[in-house]
Amino acid sequence: MTNRNELKGKQGLVVLKPDDVFQFSCNANMDCFTRCCRDITIFLTPYDVLRMKNALHMSSGGFLSKYTVTLIGDTGLPVVVLKMRDDDEKRCPFVKSSGCMIYADRPWACRIYPLQPESTPLTEKAGKTYYSVMNVPFCLGLEADRTLSLTEYVEEQGIPVYMEMEALYKKITTNERLIKEKITNKKIQEMYFMACYDLDRFRRFVFDSTFLDRFDIKQQQLEKIKSDDVALYCFAIQWLEYGLLAQNVMAVKPEAMAAKKAELGIE
Repeated sequence: MTNRNELKGKQGLVVLKPDDVFQFSCNANMDCFTRCCRDITIFLTPYDVLRMKNALHMSSGGFLSKYTVTLIGDTGLPVVVLKMRDDDEKRCPFVKSSGCMIYADRPWACRIYPLQPESTPLTEKAGKTYYSVMNVPFCLGLEADRTLSLTEYVEEQGIPVYMEMEALYKKITTNERLIKEKITNKKIQEMYFMACYDLDRFRRFVFDSTFLDRFDIKQQQLEKIKSDDVALYCFAIQWLEYGLLAQNVMAVKPEAMAAKKAELGIE
């Protein structure tokens, strides 16, 4: 285990092992309180959007329209960025002088601060995550007389469920074929965005379109995704695996398969 004095004496990047400790504390009595919530780019994961829109009692579409900006990533797939206030400080829209108004449902990037992931394609493929401590000159919390291990901090900040949900999402975003073949089809980009981020619209797509005429979904699962956003998100990722990665993870109804074959002239 690395102790605090050892960490102070090290230069350059220090990648933490699970039992390694670091210094950090944050509270409203610090002069730098909420300073880290200004003029920063925060990419939101699908699970971030799910938690935040529910905390605000908003639809996914309403939340995305009001609080986010959509960009196209290197793979050609949409990514969502939190929209900061349009003022000189570019503050987070959810931060007041007393702190974060959605603290219990704050995004992954806010939870993990002051740590940052140190990932490579190899670590991503192995499903391993490593972190280092960010060098933030204004952050007095990094000088606080409080130490805890990486494992303790991850648990304390409620990170495990975010990691679990992001692992599903990364099945798509780290797929080697998709990375190599940049997506340019607008329809695919729109369907991906709906399934990942606009879950309320995806739910309507499942129940109000011909979706259920084509796919054989168990009634128990259908009942769950009617009201459970996490179950719906997991189902949406499964649908993307089927459609984007050609994974055999969803059952097509025999009559739908027969109709498709007839359409294509396949006997």
